[in-house]
Amino acid sequence: MFRFMILVASSLELSAAFQFTDCSSDPSYAALTVHQLDLSPFLITFPGDLHMTLNLTINKPINILFVDSELEKNTLGIWTKVPCFVNFGSCQNVDFCTILDKIQNGSSVLSKEFGEQIGVMLLSGLGPRVRCPIQPENLYINDYIIRLQPLSVHLSLILKGNYRIRISVKDDPTVRDNIGCIKFQAKMGVPTPGVG
Repeated sequence: MFRFMILVASSLELSAAFQFTDCSSDPSYAALTVHQLDLSPFLITFPGDLHMTLNLTINKPINILFVDSELEKNTLGIWTKVPCFVNFGSCQNVDFCTILDKIQNGSSVLSKEFGEQIGVMLLSGLGPRVRCPIQPENLYINDYIIRLQPLSVHLSLILKGNYRIRISVKDDPTVRDNIGCIKFQAKMGVPTPGVG
């Protein structure tokens, strides 16, 4: 009975709707419009499977793309900004086109296997056009499963927690206004033995 209650409680947590917010500076000027972003389970675990559905429209040609990310972790009830480390965390003006190539060819800080998964996912949504410049089109990726690899025990404990994420894109690194932006929350944890 106790195990059943844990499974029900787990499924209630997972069914809590993943929500994102469009935070574009000017939606009428946005080069990217996110219509749908679903990530499940809500508690992201390493190792584990992350299901992703993404529906976005690229509204106009993008020759260069810079990404600003803000990652905050809730520590003892206080939101604390995670510093930028090798283009992960709260980073400014990350050259997306260069990073995309590095992720796909396995020369980034991410594992080669993870980069290959991202490459396959983008290929399924965009076909062979996964390069800059990016042309106007719709991108729809339905329930793509990303297999997350195990992390060390120490890294797992450090990453465990609640996060707020804001990702904005711009075509000029010298401006603050963005041409597309989303923000959402995520929860990272460690797998619970015997559940799942």
